Formats: sequence, structure tokens, C-alpha cells
Amino acid sequence: MRVERGLTPYSSTVVTEPVYVVEFWTSGGESEFWRVLDAEDVDDVMDWARSRQVGRVLSVSIEHHDEYGTSVLRLLGEPHAPRRVMRSA
Repeated sequence: MRVERGLTPYSSTVVTEPVYVVEFWTSGGESEFWRVLDAEDVDDVMDWARSRQVGRVLSVSIEHHDEYGTSVLRLLGEPHAPRRVMRSA
């Protein structure tokens, strides 16, 4: 990991109603996706996800919409090669 001090503030957009994507999968390749709406924050989503993880691998992402369409940006958890095409952010 590399860490640098930020020298200038970045412009930002506040997403007031984020949509989180929670994915669980097993070593056998079975996967389950959930969209989580109206969450308090990412900790709220993680609490919900961890209570349902039950020995599966967990990943939490957020949906991002721009002129290219919808992307899923991973926030926490293991990367998983999805069946759908994803572009790099």
C-alpha cells in the first residue's frame, strides 16, 4: 500500500441515496446478489451483510451512474470475477 498526503481538495458529489450491492459467494461458485437501499451508512450495510454471510465470501460495492452507464465500485471485501462485464473505475 502507498499513502500520500492530499495537497488540494477534490471536487465531490454527494450521493444522498446510495445503492449498495452486496454479493455473497461460495468456493463452489454459487453467488447471491442483493441491492441495499435506504441504508444509514456503509456500517449499516456491513452489519446486515455480516449477519447473513454464513461462511460465504462477502463483497460490498456501491452503484455508480455516469455517462457510460452503471458501474459497481467495490468498497470492501474480496474481489470476485462476476459473470457480467465490469469496467475499471
